[in-house]
Amino acid sequence: MSFQDLQRFSETWLIPAQLVFTMFGMGATLTLSDFQGLLRDPRGVSFGLVLQLFGVPALAAFIGKLTGAEPGFALGLIVVASVPGGASSNLLTYIGRGNVPLSIAITSASTVGCVLTLPWVVGFFGGDVLSADFNLPSKQILFDVARYLFLPLGIGMVVLAKAPKIAPAFSKWTIRISIACLIIMTIAALGSGKIDPIAYGWRPPARLVLFAATLAIVTPHLARLIGRSDADALALGVEVTVRNVAIALLLVRFFFPESPDQQGQVLFSCLFYSGLSFPFSVLPIARHRLGYSPALGRGRATVNSTMGSTRE
Repeated sequence: MSFQDLQRFSETWLIPAQLVFTMFGMGATLTLSDFQGLLRDPRGVSFGLVLQLFGVPALAAFIGKLTGAEPGFALGLIVVASVPGGASSNLLTYIGRGNVPLSIAITSASTVGCVLTLPWVVGFFGGDVLSADFNLPSKQILFDVARYLFLPLGIGMVVLAKAPKIAPAFSKWTIRISIACLIIMTIAALGSGKIDPIAYGWRPPARLVLFAATLAIVTPHLARLIGRSDADALALGVEVTVRNVAIALLLVRFFFPESPDQQGQVLFSCLFYSGLSFPFSVLPIARHRLGYSPALGRGRATVNSTMGSTRE
């Protein structure tokens, strides 16, 4: 099989498969009671949703215009910013001793919300970089995101409810399979010539680094400014930094179908960011585990044992 054949197989089967296995894994860690976080802490969840669904795409559009991004790279940045937080953000929040219920609530709510907001957000913020005759297939996007998102998520939750003993292993292996799919997709894209990182130069990666750094550094400060705890600040910072790139990859096929170069730029943005978000989450996680605020420049945090959160 040639790299071109592998790339076609990747676009047809691996992109949706990666999302399905990711949502299987996430669903197997969730119960209906986890969604009660939406009621327990509506202000934190509301702030996270506003950031996820509108604030992050607005930042992406601003950075794209500020740096004079080419249409494909500008749209790629907006696509990455328009998808919800990744399932791994919950695990990273747990490792960093952040507010895990808040992280789960925002991940779940933003995942549901993106089905409604994603076509509008991409069209609104990406309208000036899309060609005049480009028509975003909103109905198809909604259909695909719903069937590749809600069905496997629900199946994963059923596995946890009906077979809790095997759910951890089920979640672990489905996530591993999704990562394997992503690796194969990356190799296929590089080998087929659909993305050419060397030809792109340093500006596209630098733009994505600026985007990730801004999210990781500024969000915890914003959370503290509105009175959220350090545990909440960590959850919010990780949540907006780690994107669900699987959904972004699912959408790649809709953009510039007759322009491989520009579609490759969107694909490059998605793949590069998928490996970029984790390193930028390490610093706030390490700071919080060591007893410091995840917001850089703030001092040590104290533990509120009744809420499981930290405050200065």
